[in-house]
Amino acid sequence: MPVKKPETDGPRSRNDSLALIHRLELADFARLFGTTADDFPKDCVRMVRENDFGYAEIRGGPRDDLILSIMRRIASPELTVAGDGGAKARWETGWRENLRSLTTKSLDSSALVPKYIRPNQAVRLFQDYVMPTDSQFEFNWYRVFTHWLFQKYFGKADVIYEFGCGSGINVAILAQLFPKKKVFGLDWAPASKKIIDRLAKMHGWDVEGGIFDFFAPDTGFKLAENSAVLTVGALEQTGLRYQPFLDYLVRAAPSICVNVEPIIEWYDEGNLVDYLAIQFHRRRGYWEKFPGALKELERKRKVEVVKEKRSYFGSLFIEGYSQCIWKPTAGGA
Repeated sequence: MPVKKPETDGPRSRNDSLALIHRLELADFARLFGTTADDFPKDCVRMVRENDFGYAEIRGGPRDDLILSIMRRIASPELTVAGDGGAKARWETGWRENLRSLTTKSLDSSALVPKYIRPNQAVRLFQDYVMPTDSQFEFNWYRVFTHWLFQKYFGKADVIYEFGCGSGINVAILAQLFPKKKVFGLDWAPASKKIIDRLAKMHGWDVEGGIFDFFAPDTGFKLAENSAVLTVGALEQTGLRYQPFLDYLVRAAPSICVNVEPIIEWYDEGNLVDYLAIQFHRRRGYWEKFPGALKELERKRKVEVVKEKRSYFGSLFIEGYSQCIWKPTAGGA
């Protein structure tokens, strides 16, 4: 139950956050994921119970200061733009940091955490900003989310391909959840391939790294039968140039495609927190119009849209965990 502060008369000081303490429970995760509480595997239930998912509402002056800092960040000339120009070099540098962290035989998951999942930072939750009580709140939330998502949609696949595998965190999770499946980790950054290949060598996992460019898909790279495709925060980098990759997937005909990405069309412009996410999204040049492209393909009977679900959870600037789940239809290509 929320712990309420006593009410007072008169204006509050700028330092009065008017915080209410809450905790994400299993029912809250179900609501965020678009499922029911009885749909969670035992490992997810355990993680929800064992980790600290408490958070405080941010109110008054602290909320104003937070919003002001976000607005300044959006307006900053130093904010980089997504795409295949300088972005490639930035991601190569970032994933190389994760690569250098893989130096021991024991898998320390912190070595694979993407740098954009930052500890000790406010997060977005249900169209508002909140401050977690645990510094690793977002990463622990992400672990619950991916363990549920992967077991929900990839259990029947024989081979799994993650395009834009980045730091390798999802490949590592997949390899441990499905030790009998082959997992490919593909990215445009050579450092990512090296991470996946090192994970295979260190742990004996059946994982393989490769180079793949969303803007110029290698049509000679064929997907295995009964395969699954995953992207997480990767297609956002394509702006309005994702069509070649989408066409590639329709032709490759995997059994299921799971895209976990920020979806600008699902924000509410009338909500301040959402409005700022829209501004940040456009300022960074992230992708747009993907749900409409899927709907058009569905109208042409080339794909079937299985699920669309806004995440209502994210980092300080955007909601990066919305779900677009779909599959090519037989003969749709």
